[in-house]
Amino acid sequence: MNQEFESFYRLSRRTFLATSALALSAGAMNAFDVRTLPVKNTGFPRGMARNLLAKQCGPAALKQSLIPLDRYKPYPKIGEAGWASLRPETRAALVKQGEQFLSYKFEQIPATLTLAYVREGNRSNYESIRNANLAALQALTFAECVEDKGRFLDGIVNGLWTICEQSFWGVPAHLYIQKAGLGLPDPQDPIVDLFAAQTAAAVAVTVYLTADRLNAISPFITERVYLEAERRIFKPLLAQNFMWMGLPGGKRRDDLPWDVTPAGQVQPVNNWDAWICANWLTTVLLLDRDAARRTAGVEKAMICVDNFINTYPDDGGCEEGCSYWTEAPGMLVEDLEQLGSATNGRVNIWSDPLIRRMGEYIGKVRFAGDLYLNSGDAHTHMDLDREKIFRYGKHVNSPLLIGLATGDLPADYLPRTVAGIFGEAALRAEPAHTRPLLRDVWLPQTALMIARVQENSAKGLYLGCLASDNGKSHTHLDTGTFWVYFDGEPVLIDLGGEAYQKQSFDAHRYELFSTQSAYHNLPTIGEVQQGVGSAYRASGLRYAADDRSASLEMNLAGAYPAEANLREWIRSVELNRAADQVSIHDRFALTGGAAPITWSLMTCRPVKVEEGKLRFEPRPEDHSGAVILSYDPSLLSVNVETMKLTNAGLVASWGTVVYRVLLKSRGPMSGGESTITVRPA
Repeated sequence: MNQEFESFYRLSRRTFLATSALALSAGAMNAFDVRTLPVKNTGFPRGMARNLLAKQCGPAALKQSLIPLDRYKPYPKIGEAGWASLRPETRAALVKQGEQFLSYKFEQIPATLTLAYVREGNRSNYESIRNANLAALQALTFAECVEDKGRFLDGIVNGLWTICEQSFWGVPAHLYIQKAGLGLPDPQDPIVDLFAAQTAAAVAVTVYLTADRLNAISPFITERVYLEAERRIFKPLLAQNFMWMGLPGGKRRDDLPWDVTPAGQVQPVNNWDAWICANWLTTVLLLDRDAARRTAGVEKAMICVDNFINTYPDDGGCEEGCSYWTEAPGMLVEDLEQLGSATNGRVNIWSDPLIRRMGEYIGKVRFAGDLYLNSGDAHTHMDLDREKIFRYGKHVNSPLLIGLATGDLPADYLPRTVAGIFGEAALRAEPAHTRPLLRDVWLPQTALMIARVQENSAKGLYLGCLASDNGKSHTHLDTGTFWVYFDGEPVLIDLGGEAYQKQSFDAHRYELFSTQSAYHNLPTIGEVQQGVGSAYRASGLRYAADDRSASLEMNLAGAYPAEANLREWIRSVELNRAADQVSIHDRFALTGGAAPITWSLMTCRPVKVEEGKLRFEPRPEDHSGAVILSYDPSLLSVNVETMKLTNAGLVASWGTVVYRVLLKSRGPMSGGESTITVRPA
C-alpha cells in the first residue's frame, strides 16, 4: 500500500469522517464530526442524534474485533457439509431453479437501452435485463452449491463475466448522482447507487461460495470480479460521500420532489442508506483483501447505518410505507447481522427498543392475509420474506414478528438469500404461531392510527388513517386520508404506487393522478388540493381508543396552500366497535368567501348509487359482503367515475378498473359540517 493510502488509514475517526467526502489522496481537510451532524429538515422527525452503533462500538473496538478476511466464514462454501444438510425439499427446489437457467444467455446492455431513460423516461427495459441476469446468476450459484457436480459452473462463469463487462452496475435512472448527470455512465466518475451495491453483493456472494471451483477453471474469473469491485465499490465509497449516506459533501439528489431541504444542508436519508450499506458490507466483508481498507469500509458503513437509524421516529414507523419496509428496516437486519458476525458479536444493538419497534411496524400495518396499509408509493399486496422476518423477530424477541413469519407458512416456501437458506431450519423448527392482527395501533410521531373490531380477527370493519405531512419520503399528497376494509377486503382504498417512470421522480411527479389529494379519500377546496412538502401537515392530533371505539381527530387546514382559504378543517375518523360502523366527520370554515367542496372517495368495488346511500358491491374475487356508505343528500350530490388503469403497478394491485366517488357540495360553502358513515349492508 502506498504512503498516501497508509496515511489515510491512520486518520482518526474525526478526520476520516471529514475526508471521506474527498479523494483519498486529498491533502487539507476540514475537521467535521458527523456524530453530531445536524440533519436539518422541516419534516418531523429528523436528525435524532442517537448514534447507537458509534456509542456501542467505536473505531478502536471495531479494529480489534473485526475478523480478518481469511477467517471470516459466515456461510458454508461449496463442498462443505452445510449444503448437504439442508432439508431435501429445499435442495431439490434450489436445483430445479438452477436448471431453469442452464441454457440462459446472459445479455449485454447496449448504450441505446441505457439512454432510453433520459430519452423516453423508460426504465423498465434496462432493469428487466439486469434483474434477469442477477436472478440467473443466483439460481445457478445455489444449484451448483447444492449439487457440486459442475453442471452449473459454465453458467456462473458466463454470468460473472457478463456482469463484469457491463459498463454500469446501477441503473440509468440514478445517473443524476454522477457529475455529468443523466445519460451514459462516466467511467471516470464511478457512483454507487442502490443497484450498483446490490450487483456487487451478488457477485461477491458467488465468488465467496464457489471460488475454489471457479479458480480451477481460471483464476482470472475471481480476479476480474475483485478488480471490478475495487474500482466500482471499495474505492468510490471511501473516496467520496454520496447523498444517501447522510454525510456532507455529496451531490444533492434532484429526484426528490417532496424534499424541501435547503441547498447546502444535508438531505435526509431513506431506504437507500440501509439497503446499500447491507450490500456494501456484504461486498467488503467477503471480498476486500486490503485489511486496512476493509476496516475503514466497515467503519464508514456503520456511520451511515447510524444516520439511517437516526432518521426514524421513536415509534418505529416507516414513513415510506409498507413496501419499503423490506428495503429499510428489513435491510437493517442484514446490516446488524453482518456487523455482529464479522466482530464475534461485539457489534450488537438488538436490545434497543427502537430497533424492535422499527421491525414491528410491518406487523402493525397488516390488514389481513398479505394485504398491508399502503401509504405513498407502497403497494398493498406484499410477499414478505418469512425467514428474514423470523430472524428479526428472534433478535428482538418479538412475538408479533415471529407470528407474522411462522403463521400459515406455505409448504413450498423457499428462502431467497444465502442467509435465508441457512436460517430456514430454525424457521421451520419454530412452533406454528397465529399471524397476529392487532386491534389498535397508534404511532404518534408517524401519525398513523389503525383499528379493527376484534383482536386477531379480520371480521368486521377496519379503519386506518394517516395524519402526518406531505414531505415524507415517497410521499403522496395524502395527509388525513383513510382506509376502510371489511372482513379483510378493501372498500375505501389508497391506490398506492405506480410502476416507476421518469415522471415519478421529477418536477412533474405531482401531476400523476395517483399522487394527488383529489385521488385520495380527501376534500378538494374549489380547485385547490393539498400542498407538496413537509410544511403541509395535519395538526392538533387527538387519539383515543377503548373497547367500544377508536378515533383520531386532526386539523387539515395546514395541509392545504393559502389559496384554499381554510381557517380550519377538523376531521374526525372513528371506528365504533359495538355498532361495527366507521364514521368520518368534517367540520370546516373558510377565511373569506365561499367555494364548492368536493369529497373524493377511492374504491376498487363497483358502486351502486341510492338515495343518500352508496352501496359498494363485492368484486368477483371477494368473500365479504356489500358495504353501505350513508351521506346527506341535501348537502351533497354524487358522481361516480370509472377509471381505467394502465400503469402496471396499479393494475397489479387493483386490476384494470377502479372507481372515484365524488361527493360535491350543492353550492359554494364558507363553512359547515359533513358526516359519512360506513357499515356492512
